[in-house]
Amino acid sequence: MPSISLIIPLYNAEKYLRPCFDSVKNQTFDDMEIICVNDGSTDSTADIVNEYVAADARFRLIEQENAGCSMARNHGLKSAVSPYVALLDQDDVLHPQAMEALDYLITKYNADIAEFTNETVPDDFVMVNPPHYDVEKIPAEFSHDAFHFWFRNPRGGSVLVWNRLYKKDAIDGIEFPKDIQPAEDTIFTLKAMFHVLNIVHTDTRLLYYRDSSTSVMNQGKTDKYVRVHAAAGQELYDYFLKSKRVQNKDDYKLLERYISRFIFKSVISQPLRRMKDKATRRQSLEKARELVLPLYEQGALKPELLGWRKSMACRLFFNGHFTLARLFV
Repeated sequence: MPSISLIIPLYNAEKYLRPCFDSVKNQTFDDMEIICVNDGSTDSTADIVNEYVAADARFRLIEQENAGCSMARNHGLKSAVSPYVALLDQDDVLHPQAMEALDYLITKYNADIAEFTNETVPDDFVMVNPPHYDVEKIPAEFSHDAFHFWFRNPRGGSVLVWNRLYKKDAIDGIEFPKDIQPAEDTIFTLKAMFHVLNIVHTDTRLLYYRDSSTSVMNQGKTDKYVRVHAAAGQELYDYFLKSKRVQNKDDYKLLERYISRFIFKSVISQPLRRMKDKATRRQSLEKARELVLPLYEQGALKPELLGWRKSMACRLFFNGHFTLARLFV
């Protein structure tokens, strides 16, 4: 049984797939399986994967009909046989020692999660002469309380799911939500941090995140973006607060503020500031208003927790005064 299952969801990935796979193939740590979940690609993705499968027994191809990144990741998690699992996106590149360092840290500290940082690189990035690390000397911080370590900043930590190695048993039962993308990472990460016990963190940069112009986060704040984030806010509220799952009063307040801030930022503030299509902006903001009002009415969004400026922005937004609301975000 390999020590690590690395899961890579794929959809029309041909442009960046070889650099991604080469960074995986050339890891200094080789005790792993590489699960490639092809989410109904219509380009040459499957052919490229099969080249690597034929040349390296660690690569494995899983085919599924197009169902989205969340379902591809869930498929990979269910198929993983290793005690530890990691996730990687199709256009990113791993530092050659990434898996070696993570395996060392998660084993040394007997942690549920080993967390690292990444470096953002341009679309045309090619990895040349990456730094070499003595993994036994990599600086790290360990906490017995992953949830509060993640909330050491009241605004919360990174929601990225691909900058961590997870003990599989510790996240058993946690899945990516269907039909929520982007924002699926926020839901998965918050649930994971709530359920696991401990975490080890290093500021060492072990992944190169490609800032691609085609990435979901660079497509502007579309109607879909707003709709999905409203659904994510509902999911977070139902899971943590409405369900009474959180019993500790301080933790409840922490999550209450976090969820309110999440909804405000993604469904009110960002649409007001970053809607790209001026011709349909008013119509889009009316749709956002329709989505956010039910969240406010049931208590998922509490403007009073966000300070007077954001509270005023909410009040104006709820009443359709979008130009004035923008002055307060």
